[in-house]
Amino acid sequence: MNDYLSEVFGDGGLFASRFPGYEMREGQVALARMVDEAMRGGRHALGEGPCGTGKSVGYAVPAVWHAHHEKKRVVIATANIALQEQLVRKDLPMLASVLPWPFTFALLKGRNNYVCLDRLAESEARGELRGLFDDGQQRQLDDVLAWAEATKTGDVSELPFIPAPQVWSRFAVGSDECKGDGCPFREECFSERAKAVAQGADIIVTNYHLLFAHLAVRRETGQDLVLPAHDLLILDEAHEAADIAREFFGFTVSEHTFARLATAAADSGHKQLAGELRQEAGRLFERLADFARSPRYKKRLKSPGFASDAGVQRALRSLVSLATARAEDEARDQKERATARNVARNATVAGARLDEGLQQTDADKVYWLDVDPKGRAKLRAKPIDVSELLREELFGRCPSVSLVSATLTTSGTFDFVRRELGVPEGALEVIAETPFDFESQALLVVPERMPDPRDPDFIDAASGIFKQVLEACDGRTLGLFTSYRNLNAVYERVAGGRHRVLRQGDLPRAELTRLFKEDVGSVLLGTESFWTGIDVPGEALTGLVIDKLPFPHPDDPVIDAICERDPRAFDNYLVPLAIIALRQGVGRLIRCKTDVGVVVILDKRLAEKGYGRKFLKSLPPMLSTRRVENIARFLEEAAYASAS
Repeated sequence: MNDYLSEVFGDGGLFASRFPGYEMREGQVALARMVDEAMRGGRHALGEGPCGTGKSVGYAVPAVWHAHHEKKRVVIATANIALQEQLVRKDLPMLASVLPWPFTFALLKGRNNYVCLDRLAESEARGELRGLFDDGQQRQLDDVLAWAEATKTGDVSELPFIPAPQVWSRFAVGSDECKGDGCPFREECFSERAKAVAQGADIIVTNYHLLFAHLAVRRETGQDLVLPAHDLLILDEAHEAADIAREFFGFTVSEHTFARLATAAADSGHKQLAGELRQEAGRLFERLADFARSPRYKKRLKSPGFASDAGVQRALRSLVSLATARAEDEARDQKERATARNVARNATVAGARLDEGLQQTDADKVYWLDVDPKGRAKLRAKPIDVSELLREELFGRCPSVSLVSATLTTSGTFDFVRRELGVPEGALEVIAETPFDFESQALLVVPERMPDPRDPDFIDAASGIFKQVLEACDGRTLGLFTSYRNLNAVYERVAGGRHRVLRQGDLPRAELTRLFKEDVGSVLLGTESFWTGIDVPGEALTGLVIDKLPFPHPDDPVIDAICERDPRAFDNYLVPLAIIALRQGVGRLIRCKTDVGVVVILDKRLAEKGYGRKFLKSLPPMLSTRRVENIARFLEEAAYASAS
């Protein structure tokens, strides 16, 4: 161990002297050592730190050391807001109070996370803060307005609730709507203030979307305009990076896209053009929705010629011409010209994306149509593979990138994530050991004689097992489902018994999690968003039931394109992706050293298919059985062992 790491993590070190009962975690130290070596030697690194490792502190200590001693600026990018808040409100302040090396840190988010004073002024002037909402949203809007007049940071996360998108849109803008130097509130801008603070910070905490925006702008301009120039990069929750990159470097075009441009045209006095653009866009997207529902459309767009955008493009060209002339008219004030520049740019981009999507001009992207429950169509695109882009713009431009997650490996190797993210050869690798004793803390059950998950009898059988688990665990069970259909079918069969059953969709996610924690004996049923990020230590989560192996949906356009390209996509892509998702789900069960529980996976393929071995090899080394009756005995023995 490097001397400074011993001083921090070792027996008698800084943590031991500050925190009574501190015990050094070997996995945390292994991660810290890997990140330090990567930063010291200008190398990339891959580190897996299971739950309980303390991975954020593990990588933050070497980040602080190199920021202070080597004068390196470090960026930490994460996939979710909860971890960003944990870093800036808990972990980094704690390290600032314990470590003898002074450092500064800042949180930087995308522009639409901050109140835009110009947008707020426009909303007030247009009367958009009254009479447009139902009672609940109006209360939200009033609360946001009161907060906006008092906040020092303008950061939406200060609010005690998450405002509805329709409400927050009255207060914030994205980068495509920002007036920049033409904004009359430029000097007071909360987003610009946050950027200024980050510019002077040693460690910057941000999200993947902002990181990828930085890569895109730097690739186009050669300048560090989104994030400050930095020397070292840490990607936490790195198993999500590829999907977020696909989302970011893709696009969505909808009728709403052109409605916003039509509003801009009307605001500048061109009401006839605004009407034409709305009408043409309405016709086009109605045709796209009809096509998406027709037998000719299957999963994704594969050939052009199914719709013409001539009318929309004609209106867009007129709008670009008028907006450009307005932007170049020096007789107009700076704000008007800035607004016009944004309109011209956004109309140009929307036209280019619409043309690209309808013509499918990029062979490395997948294009498809989404139709919402109200029948409205969206034209979408994503790159099929982001590895080359990330290899060049991320790993090729930053001397040291450390990727960290609780679930980076499949079958004990980093091969899949290396391919997905384009990690160059020679990267360091560490799989940190778990601090938990899974063999005594957890039991894996794959019930025997279950129907195949695709069999019509599966739901009835699954519900029967679920009821047995609830009885054995006295409620206290989290059910994770791969579809709402399965979730609702099980809910209908198990609700109404002696245990309270909470269901995703009935209340906000945070409220459901709170109730599940506090009402010990309750049951919580959730789909994809509950497979990650919820932390329920203690007896409230004793049973974990998973309906089936979480293979990606075959109708997913990206999955369809990957399978078309790779004859071995099942082994090379679908199985690894499902393994990572399953590991995330199973990771909800054991959250501390005193937890005891059972994970029941209702998919017999785990035990009976050859590829099931890959899943089992990737899970923690638990005791296992195929008999549900053994759950009660395991829990009794665990309780006896704990009491003795």
